[in-house]
This record gives sequence, structure tokens and C-alpha cells, in this order.
Amino acid sequence: SFKNWTVLLAISAFSLSLLGTFLVRSGVLTSVHAFATDPRRGIFILVFLVAVIGSSLALFAWRAPKVGLGGRFGLLSRESLLLTNNVLLVVACASVLLGTLYPLLIDALGAGKLSVGPPYFDAVFVPLMLPAAFLMGAAPFARWKHASVGELTRTLRWAFLAAAVVGIGTPLLHGEWKPLVALSLLLAAWIVLSGLLNFVTRVQSTRAGQPFVSAARKQPRSFFGMHLAHFGIAVFIVGVTMVGAYQDEKDVKMEVGDAVGVGGYTFRFNGVGQQQGPNYRALVGDVDLIKDGRVLRKMFPEKRFYVASSMPMTEAAI
Repeated sequence: SFKNWTVLLAISAFSLSLLGTFLVRSGVLTSVHAFATDPRRGIFILVFLVAVIGSSLALFAWRAPKVGLGGRFGLLSRESLLLTNNVLLVVACASVLLGTLYPLLIDALGAGKLSVGPPYFDAVFVPLMLPAAFLMGAAPFARWKHASVGELTRTLRWAFLAAAVVGIGTPLLHGEWKPLVALSLLLAAWIVLSGLLNFVTRVQSTRAGQPFVSAARKQPRSFFGMHLAHFGIAVFIVGVTMVGAYQDEKDVKMEVGDAVGVGGYTFRFNGVGQQQGPNYRALVGDVDLIKDGRVLRKMFPEKRFYVASSMPMTEAAI
């Protein structure tokens, strides 16, 4: 039933958050968030992780059979769309977990070093999230128990057409049209526009002669929370798409006195000095920011080495 499924998802989400805490804080994965080298802290988190997961699953196994199974629902209904989206998100989560743990397992077995990077996540994660993003816009309009394709099409056709215009037209404004960018922006616009349509439709159906704003304020918090979460995913899609497609990154090797131009500005490298901090040693770069032959400011990026944790950190000068 959906009640059991929801409880199991909640247990899994919290357990995975604890697993992530253990992997990062214990130092299993190299991270600036890792504690100072101290195995006892990692063991404490591991024991807490086992206790929480074990007790939660034991309680779930004990109480789950006592929860009702609920009613039946059609192949096309709000329940089926929610379940499909849940499965897609769970598989996406599993793919990220596999990409994180598999290299650690290979290393622990002594089978060599393996690095899992963007090509893996692009090939596995993106195809799963595309249908999930589409269902986020369609599911709130489907009826419980049973829905029809014709009704959904009539309700959502204008929202989809408007999203298509946004998705196809926006890349043209950047001077380069890319199919994957257009599809991603279409889905982001689809989520936003369908969410706004659902909000207006819901408020209009419950107005009963009240002003629109008054009726909107009386909607349940869960309704606002759902659309806020969906809008957040739309913003995430736009950010990842635009950065991935249009970012301009350049790695340069500079000697003392060399200059490089970026975006109408010139950066001149003057050398590197050493600096002693309260609990770290640092290599400090000296860079001039120049425009139209005039030095606008001096920049001092740092590479810090902390004595207690032996962890290097970069301090950008922007």
C-alpha cells in the first residue's frame, strides 16, 4: 500500500543521509568536511547508522502487516503516476549510490583504482530524470483511481505548448541551439507552467464567491509544499542545463609576469609568496585585475594547508 511505501521511503531517505554522513565525515571519501583523522568518530557514526537502520526496519517489518492495503486503482490514475515517479526517483538514487560505493568496493577488494565521473551520471541519471520531470507536471491533474488521456490532454495542452515555445526559443537567445538544452528547458518550463495552472485551477474550484487571494490562503500547506518542491526542481534543471551547456572554463599555466584575458579583463600573475596563518600555512598568489590598461584591484588567492587535518583547501580571490 502507499502508506507502507511512504514509510519505507522515509526510512530509506534518513538511512542514506546517515550513510552519506559516515562516508564524508569518517574520511572514507576525501572531503573538506571530513573530521580530523580519528577512527573513533567514524566508528561511532557507523554504530549509530547500524542501530538506526536496524531498529527502523525491524519496527517496519513488525507494523507493516497491520496497515491496510487500500483500494485498487487504474493503470492511468494519480496513484499510478505517483508510483511511477517514485520508482524513477528511487532508481536514480540507486544509480548515484552505485556510482559512489562501487569505486570504494573495488579499492577495498584490491582490484585497482576506479573513478566514476560525469559520463556515467550523464548516461544513467539524465534518462531517468526526463520522464520524472514530465510526470511532475501531469500527475497533479490526474484523477484519483482512474483518469483519461483525453481529459489530461485537454487540460494541459496549452501549458505544454507554452513550455515548448520557451524550451525551443531560449537556446536561440544564446546564439547556439542544442537539442538537449531545449528539451531540458522545455521540461523546466513545463513544471512551472503546469504548476501555476494547477494552482489557479485549484483555487478557482474552491473560491465559492470569495476573492482569489482569500481562497488561495486557505489552501492546505501540503499543496503549497508540493508546488514549491516542484519549482525547486525546475530551477535545478535550468541551472544544471545552462551551466553544463554554456559555461566557459579555461585552465592556463602562467609564469611570473604572464597575463591572460577573460571576458574583457586581463589577469596578470606577479608571483607566489608564503604566509603563516593561526593554524595553517599558505601559498598566496599575487594577481592584478586589469581593464583598459588600469589596475582595478589586486587579488590574493590562497592554497592553505591545515596542520591538524593535513587537508589542503583553496581560497578563491573572488
